[in-house]
Amino acid sequence: MSSGVLFDVDGTLVDTNHLHVVAWWQAFRSQGHDVAMAVLHRTVGQGSDQFVSSILGRDDDKVADAHSDFYGQWKHRLVAFAGAADLLRTTKKAGLSVVLATSAWKSSPFQEACLFFGRSLSHLPYWEA
Repeated sequence: MSSGVLFDVDGTLVDTNHLHVVAWWQAFRSQGHDVAMAVLHRTVGQGSDQFVSSILGRDDDKVADAHSDFYGQWKHRLVAFAGAADLLRTTKKAGLSVVLATSAWKSSPFQEACLFFGRSLSHLPYWEA
């Protein structure tokens, strides 16, 4: 049996948290909800299926859809955390399997991770929560 390390991409290897907060703030406002940034910062990290209901106490698909639209405008500004690529390479060189995980869509942080860390990551196992 081989050993490995499971790495979360969104907010762990790639610096996405602040941009998610801004996108959520815009999304809630666009649908008539005034939500403080501090509340959004404390909630970031949940999937969009839980995020909206934890803030509003109910689901609102329009808010979740708006978040995707607003976040998409910021994706070009994403950057990997310093040392993230080295961490993945060192893990691989140590003989451990590297597995990337995300609750986001494959077209989101996973593809960005491949761009940040090199095409060589595209062969790595991928798990979507």
